[in-house]
Amino acid sequence: MRGSLRFIITYTGKFILLFFFILICSCSKNEQPKEKSDTPAKVIHGVKESELTTIILSPKAEQRLGIETSIAEYRNIRNTIRLGGEIMSPSGHEARIAAPMPGTVFGINSDKLLPAGTQVKRGQAIMNLLLLTPEKDLAGAHEAIKVKKMQLEVAQAEADRAEFLLQGKATSEKIYLQAQAGLAAANASLKAAEARQGLLDGVGMESTTEGLSTYVLKSPVDGVIQRIYVASGQSVPAATVLFEIACQDPVWLRVPVYVGDLAKIDQQKEAIIQPLGTYSDINNYKAKLVNGAPLSDANSVSSDLFFELSNQDGFFRTGQKVSVLLEKLSSGNRIVVPWSAIIYDINGGNWVYLRSARNTYSRRRVEVSNVIDGFAVLTRGIEKNDEIVTTGTAELFGTEFGGNK
Repeated sequence: MRGSLRFIITYTGKFILLFFFILICSCSKNEQPKEKSDTPAKVIHGVKESELTTIILSPKAEQRLGIETSIAEYRNIRNTIRLGGEIMSPSGHEARIAAPMPGTVFGINSDKLLPAGTQVKRGQAIMNLLLLTPEKDLAGAHEAIKVKKMQLEVAQAEADRAEFLLQGKATSEKIYLQAQAGLAAANASLKAAEARQGLLDGVGMESTTEGLSTYVLKSPVDGVIQRIYVASGQSVPAATVLFEIACQDPVWLRVPVYVGDLAKIDQQKEAIIQPLGTYSDINNYKAKLVNGAPLSDANSVSSDLFFELSNQDGFFRTGQKVSVLLEKLSSGNRIVVPWSAIIYDINGGNWVYLRSARNTYSRRRVEVSNVIDGFAVLTRGIEKNDEIVTTGTAELFGTEFGGNK
């Protein structure tokens, strides 16, 4: 009995141990290591930009919006480079006039000077310079008047005595004429002293300049008075800059060009000038290359090109910055679309609408390099033979965003 019981306990224990061993092995097989992901980021529900901008119109809506399309094509477009330029006066047509000697400045016909911005001709009088005699100073004008009056009284007495003696034939006519000349000189000297006293007292220029020597300053070129550096009635020493005149028609354009691009530019072609702030070719101007000073800037690694530009309407001003389009020697085929096909979003992005199927349009982002002759030159965004909307682009844009339903 005891042997049977011992046998049963022994085999029961072994069975239990075998059962736990099998259970542990099965659990270890089910616990397999998870694979690690090599992707650093995942985009969930990613949607392409083109799938968000598709418009399907009914035939009636398409007709109402006036949609017109054209095919994007390759054209032999000028290879150009856009740079900045500065308007300047032509070489030798800009002058800064200085006082040749000490004096007092005043206007031509009045106390007022010609204002800056006045159009002047070559040889036109700009201002007068009242010369100050070196032996007389305005500070001693009162004493000078007293001396001149005494000299005038003496000269008057000598002239009267010479006239009396000449009537009695007691002197010669030569002595009489000498006395009259002395009287005239004394009278003129007194008037000059009184005029200098008038300058000191601030009397009007017209009443004080009689009897004083003046120097007329004239314009050496045709142009516009750029700056006036003095005021009427101001006394200036010699070599003081008085005014500046610059030629306004024609004007020159200075364009700094990177030396690496200088050899690539076709200098036989005209430059296209566009004022800053304009986005179309309506206000474009053309300028011819001229021989200017061979200047270079080592800091910016650039050399200057000069162009002559007609300015009959006075649109350009000296110092004005403009946009310049220069043509390169090389040219090539580029994809172009009409300028009317381009539309801008609120962030300044360039877009076009493609007809992908009948009555179906999708908005596509493009990159515009420049605009030439009414065509936008694209560097990327569309392919050749894509059908582009040229008329009704704004209407499609409004329809897409709910502004034109």
